[in-house]
Amino acid sequence: MPPRLTRRALLAAGAGSAAGTAWPASAAPQRSDVLVLGAGISGLHAARLLQQAGLSVSVLEGSARVGGRCWTARSVAGRPELGAGSVGAGYGRVRGSAAELGIELVAPPPGSREIVGSATAAYSVYGQPVSPRPWSSSPLNRLAAAEQSMSPSQLVAQFLSRDVGLRELGDWLKPEFAWLDRLSLRAYFTSLGASAEALRLMDVHCPGTNLDEANALHFVRRTHYYAWETRAGRSHRVKGGTSALTDAMAASLKAPVRLNSFVRHIDAQDQRVAVQCSDGSRHEARACITTIPFAVYKDIRIDGAVPARQRQAWNATRHTAVVQVFMSIRQAFWKADGVTAEMWTDSPMERVFHLPSDTEPNGILCAYFSGDGALALKGMDTQAIAQHTLRLLERLRPSTAGQLAVTYVHDWSAQPGARGHVASWAPGDIGRYESALQQPVGSLHFAGDHLGRLHVGLEAACESAERAAMQVLDRIA
Repeated sequence: MPPRLTRRALLAAGAGSAAGTAWPASAAPQRSDVLVLGAGISGLHAARLLQQAGLSVSVLEGSARVGGRCWTARSVAGRPELGAGSVGAGYGRVRGSAAELGIELVAPPPGSREIVGSATAAYSVYGQPVSPRPWSSSPLNRLAAAEQSMSPSQLVAQFLSRDVGLRELGDWLKPEFAWLDRLSLRAYFTSLGASAEALRLMDVHCPGTNLDEANALHFVRRTHYYAWETRAGRSHRVKGGTSALTDAMAASLKAPVRLNSFVRHIDAQDQRVAVQCSDGSRHEARACITTIPFAVYKDIRIDGAVPARQRQAWNATRHTAVVQVFMSIRQAFWKADGVTAEMWTDSPMERVFHLPSDTEPNGILCAYFSGDGALALKGMDTQAIAQHTLRLLERLRPSTAGQLAVTYVHDWSAQPGARGHVASWAPGDIGRYESALQQPVGSLHFAGDHLGRLHVGLEAACESAERAAMQVLDRIA
C-alpha cells in the first residue's frame, strides 16, 4: 500500500445501472490505484502528478500515439503542428513540466507569428481573385463606414474585445455575466452595431461552427484570456515540436502508456471503476480520470449513477469541425502577384496560413477549413479534398497554379478519439451545464482543456488535470 497521501503532497509534487456489471469471460483485469483515460497533455499531467504522489497509475490511449491535440506531424514536409503550437507566458504548469523534463522552449523564429493567423493577409471576397489594392479602399469592401478600416480577419477580434467588465480570469462564471451566456455571437455582435456585411464576413471566420451556434460568453472569455496572456509576456514554442513535450511526459511514467486501447465501456461505481477496451483488455482501479472529449462519449457505454443533466451536458458539448490541408511551395508565388502569401477568403476555405519551416526554404501553406466550411467537405476522401483545395486556390489566387503540392490532409472530426477540434458551448449551455461537467460520477473524474475554468489551451488541460487529481487524492488517500 502506498503511504497516506494528502492534498498538500500532491501540490508539492507538481441514468444509472446496477453495480454488478458482468464482464465477458477473458483474461483477469489489470489493476492499479488510478486509471487515466487519454494520453493527451491533460491525462499525462494527471498521471505524473498522481505517480509522484505515490499511486500506481495506468494510462490507456485509444490511438497509436501519445499527445492528443499536441501533434507535431514529423513525417510531413515542414513538420507542422496539427494542434497546439505555442506555450503562453502564463502557462505555468506546462512550463514547469518542460523545465522538469529538460524540454527546451524557444522563441518563435524571426518573421513568424506567435499566434497563427496574426499576419497581414491578402483578401478574396465574393469569389474575386486577390488584389494588391488595400482592403480599406477596395470596391469589394462593403462594410459600414465605421467598419471599413477593419480587415475581414480583424472583425471578430475587434468585436469580441469590447470591454464587458471581465477583470479576473474566473469572472466569466459569475452570475452578472449570464446575459452573455444566453446570446449567440450573431445576437451579441448585432447588439454592438455590426452591419449585415460584417456579420456575413464574421460568420465565415467564426471561432466555432457559425455565429448562430456560438456562445457569446465562451468566446468573449477566451478573448479576455488571450489579452491577459499577451500582457503576461511572450509565447514560446517547444523545441522539436509540441509532441516532444508529451513524448517526454509519457516516457517519465513508470508504466508505459497502453496504446491502441480504445475505451468501449466504463462502469463507474463509488469504490472502483472498471474499464473495457476494444482490444479486449479489462482494467480496474480505485479511481479513474477520463480526459476523453465528450464528443467521443457516444461511442462509449458509461454505467453508474450518472445524473440525467450530466448526460445531457455530454451530448450538448460541441467540438468544432476542422480540416487542415498542408502544401509545399515550389516557388514564392506571392512575389508574382505582389501581395502577402497569407490569405483570407469568404469561401469555405477561410484562411490560408503561411507557416515558417526549418527545412522548407519557402515555408509551407496550410488551408484551413472550420465549422460550416469543414462540414461542407464531409463525404470527400483526402484526395478529393486536396484537389478541391488546389482548384479553389488557383481560382482565387491564380499565381498559385503549378506552385503547390498537397502533402497532408488532416481532418480532426475523423479522429476517433477526438471527433472534432476545440470544444465550445451553444448559447445558454454554460449556465445549464458547466458546473455539471465538473462533477465526478462515483469514482470517475473528468479533465481536459474543455474543463479549464481559468486558463485555455494547454494550460487549461493541465489546470483541469490537477483539479481532478486532487479530487482523486481526496477520495482514495
